[in-house]
Amino acid sequence: MALVKVWDQEIKGKLWAVGDIHGCYNLLMTRLKEIGFDFENDLLVAVGDLVDRGTQNIECVELLSKPWFTSVRGNHEDLCIGGLHDQSYKRCHIENGGEWFYMLDGQAMDNIAKTFAELPVALEVNHGGKKYGFVHGHIEENDWADFKASFHNPQIRGADQLAMWGRDRLDEDKNQYTHVSGVDAVIMGHTVTQKPCKRDNCYWIDTGAVHWGTMTILDLSNI
Repeated sequence: MALVKVWDQEIKGKLWAVGDIHGCYNLLMTRLKEIGFDFENDLLVAVGDLVDRGTQNIECVELLSKPWFTSVRGNHEDLCIGGLHDQSYKRCHIENGGEWFYMLDGQAMDNIAKTFAELPVALEVNHGGKKYGFVHGHIEENDWADFKASFHNPQIRGADQLAMWGRDRLDEDKNQYTHVSGVDAVIMGHTVTQKPCKRDNCYWIDTGAVHWGTMTILDLSNI
């Protein structure tokens, strides 16, 4: 699967983004009902971390088979993939809410890891005359095209890991980060904030669903 994906299906309705779900399937469905989400025409893009810490992990994996839902790969998806074969990944995963994964049979674990490995690390969606970028944790470059190219540059090692695990752009002391050119907005999760956070044209929307029951779903036509 390509690390970078450009969404190529028509979106007839609205484009929405949801923060880290972390196994909170019922909360997601309640919130979608509250906002009047149109399952026939709208698209919901998740910023990764569909699983772990919450209790409805299988239901959240199954979201990926729905035509109205898609996601980028988060660090918790990365932990599922790596935890199959790497003991240090497995230990880290179990310490961070992933014990449910290792209670499954081997075939189920393989299937989930394979599904997660097919998720892009960066997703671009063009809708309503605007270009939206999605990544789980961090965008190092201040240009969207440069960011996309970094995944294929042999001189840049670990670009995918940095995008899934990094947090530096949200640090106000890091002055090297500015407006990201070539994209109207970049949507991220990973770093928990009490309310959605905006810096330049970047938005962080992990508001701690699994901790406080506060799940952010953004109507991207309003940003």
